[in-house]
Amino acid sequence: MILMISIVSFSNYSMIEHLVQNGDTLYSISQKYNVSITTILDWNTDLNPQSLKIGNKIHIPQPDGYLYEVKKGDNLTYIAKMFFTSVPDIVRANNLDSTTIYVGQKLFIPKNIVGKGFNNEANIIWPVYGSISSLYGWRIHPITHEYSLHNGIDLAANVGTPIFAASSGIVQFVGENGGYGLMVEIKSNNISYVYGHLSQINVYPGQYVEKGELIARVGNSGLSTGPHLHFEVRNNNKTSDPLAYLPSSNRIYVLDNRENAYGLGGN
Repeated sequence: MILMISIVSFSNYSMIEHLVQNGDTLYSISQKYNVSITTILDWNTDLNPQSLKIGNKIHIPQPDGYLYEVKKGDNLTYIAKMFFTSVPDIVRANNLDSTTIYVGQKLFIPKNIVGKGFNNEANIIWPVYGSISSLYGWRIHPITHEYSLHNGIDLAANVGTPIFAASSGIVQFVGENGGYGLMVEIKSNNISYVYGHLSQINVYPGQYVEKGELIARVGNSGLSTGPHLHFEVRNNNKTSDPLAYLPSSNRIYVLDNRENAYGLGGN
């Protein structure tokens, strides 16, 4: 059987349209094109990862990477922090003549530049670039107005902001879960990491994900007062303060000294 694919080329990347054939799996497709499964799911939000159908069209970037559309108020420094990369890397990847960008512009973020801004000073990394809007502990719930335990921390960020796996592990749960809205749970040994209020999910149950993989996008689903990531750490099914596991909250994003010396990094 002849495999029919179409390729559309842009200035800095190509887009392959793969037609699903008998026997195809997400894993085999990811191996064929040298892209991660999470990338495929990020580009194909309507795809059922566990039920591919012959004839499904799957969009696959070459090389592996993500597309970001510039929004009002964005600048390259902010976009670089969202993807934990550097401004020069984005400039080079998109053949930009300057750091000036405009609303609606589409930037390609190659996967191989993502993550250099992760803070690896602790066992886990910050899963998203955002600001802490609610801490772990007892509080008056902003919606129910009941005094209850907030089992994680909230990180305010725009809808669509990429969320990265704080640690490697096996995906235990994907889907709607009451007040959590769209949620992902990833287990690493006896510790589980929960990501809630998502707008998009890029993993499926049973999948092994590496630390730093783009697993979801920030949303406002479930019982939520605004777009943010709710992040929990469960040790033997008991919640703990995530700040006890994460690097300093003053250093969510860090780059090496060479890049900081040019004023392109920061904390």
